[in-house]
Amino acid sequence: MATGVVSATSDLVRKTWMREGLLQAASKSFWAPYTGKTSDSIIHSVNNENASNGHTVTFDYSGNTVGKAIKNKDTAYGKGEQKKKFSESLTVERYRLVVDNGDKFDAVNIGDLSISEHVDSRNKLADQFIRFKDQALFDTAQGFYGNSASTHRILYDGSSTPMTYQTLVGIEEVLRTGRPFTSGTDLGYSIGTAPDTAAAASTQRAPLAPFRLQDGRSIWLMVVDPYTATQMKSGTGATTGLIAMSQQADVRGNNNRVFKGILGQIGQLVIVEAEAFFGSSDGGTGLDATSIEIAGMRQYDGTNWSGASGYTAATHSRNLILGANAMQMAWGKQPDYKFQESQDFGIKSESAVEFWMNSQKVNLTAENSDYSMAKRASMDNGVVAFDVVL
Repeated sequence: MATGVVSATSDLVRKTWMREGLLQAASKSFWAPYTGKTSDSIIHSVNNENASNGHTVTFDYSGNTVGKAIKNKDTAYGKGEQKKKFSESLTVERYRLVVDNGDKFDAVNIGDLSISEHVDSRNKLADQFIRFKDQALFDTAQGFYGNSASTHRILYDGSSTPMTYQTLVGIEEVLRTGRPFTSGTDLGYSIGTAPDTAAAASTQRAPLAPFRLQDGRSIWLMVVDPYTATQMKSGTGATTGLIAMSQQADVRGNNNRVFKGILGQIGQLVIVEAEAFFGSSDGGTGLDATSIEIAGMRQYDGTNWSGASGYTAATHSRNLILGANAMQMAWGKQPDYKFQESQDFGIKSESAVEFWMNSQKVNLTAENSDYSMAKRASMDNGVVAFDVVL
């Protein structure tokens, strides 16, 4: 073998080949424009190729200093403010997606030999991987994955009061001021707990930090499902202002990728429509519990999330308002393509893509102390749930 030439079965060749397939499929991802390698992205993605099953990736953040100035000759030494540090950690797990390549004899019989080839398996696994990754982020943000209840949410009864322009302007004010999300009524919105069981937060928090677009504009992202999008686009709400949302034909995020499903923009709120979830969950809430047909937003029927056993018809839409550093995604070893032939002389085989990952909402731990009013620790840093009663 010549110097610098490696076998086609080498890890180097196989992983590069799989990575090329994943890059080709990445354009299908809903979350790609919002994902970056820094904390000012909506999804802060970190790669640690030394991590494997059970290994932890640590996210480290620094806070601003806010100490008072020392006047004239008053002693300054000893009055320095301790620098604020916040952290978060995430343990990656190993996952595999598997496809049956079938029997080449049967593939010839139906006139489609490509269905048994590895390149076809790679493309199908890459497509499934993108849906898996996207659904992990939808479920993480909505609170389905890991049963992570939202710490801040707005419950709006769209069944009795049509959504108006003022509805969204008021929501923008709450995000900008960070005033308490109390029980009862706040700016006309009933702040409730459904579909979560945790009590609504009642403390002042830091305003939701905006996400910066490719062209420099700062926005909050409102992700709505088709049910809420229909309310926004039809009925009384549309005639009172929502229909006049400024259209943004070319909104770009990280790596200059175009946002998908833009409905419009009101103030700093950019509203995008996501697909509804199609698939099934077998009673668990982990990333390995769901078969994903179409990645998207789950709905709630008062007891169960869509896809879960017992789900009937949606009573709530769990929409999302996202700012910078809303979610974290940690990656371990790079995805690897593997296959195994049957013991019966290899007439059949199965292929798999293997990867190490995990995701979570950012919920910071204050390593020394939090701020007195603009609190950041022990709460969803960049996610506010917007629950709409249907």
